[in-house]
Amino acid sequence: MTTPGTEIDRSGNTVDTGDTGRTGEVGGPGGGERDVTIGRLGGAQIDLLEPLWRSLIDHIRELGSVVSLVPHEQSWPRRRAIYQELFADGESFALGAWRGEQLVGYAMVHIAPPDAVWFTGSRYAELTSLCLAPAERGDGLGTELLDAVEAGLLERGLDEYVIGVDSVNDGARRFYERRGFRDGFHLMHGWIGDVRGDVRGDVRGGDATAAATPTAAAAGGDEDVETPETASFGID
Repeated sequence: MTTPGTEIDRSGNTVDTGDTGRTGEVGGPGGGERDVTIGRLGGAQIDLLEPLWRSLIDHIRELGSVVSLVPHEQSWPRRRAIYQELFADGESFALGAWRGEQLVGYAMVHIAPPDAVWFTGSRYAELTSLCLAPAERGDGLGTELLDAVEAGLLERGLDEYVIGVDSVNDGARRFYERRGFRDGFHLMHGWIGDVRGDVRGDVRGGDATAAATPTAAAAGGDEDVETPETASFGID
């Protein structure tokens, strides 16, 4: 298990990051207790995120998102490239939740320059991803990760951020509303002509091998969240 201020690299070595982690007791399945440590992730750990990303996409597929989902073999390489850019930009950050030696959740935060339309101060933040292992959903780990994200933002002088939620994901919407979030921007999807509609209809709920539209999705409640790749303020 990592300790605050450390991370585990892909070789299993503990590395001092200089960051303050958060350790807490989070209720496990059946009302039990489990030790979960939350600390900063580094770029060398990017491939540890793939299974959690895949579980998020599977969960979104089960929800029946309005927008078709691309297959895993396309989705992860695209998302990995985005994460690489965020790890390298010097301001964005990622947090991982560890149970023992197992990474069971992560949050990716993009810190961006000021927006051209809305007042955001000199910078603003977007929660790009919040992903949990299926067995960890619904037991408060999403809340723990989001608490740690907000602590990290405050340390960086930021006191607001944006999150994208899939239109069919009522649980996630209620979760964020309980934390004080309110609707501020709607990303709408349209299809021109019958051909596009037919493609969407054929692949909804499955792998969109014939469609190229990326997803703008979030999965449920205190579970996983994925914001659109062109998010509330038009971030790539």
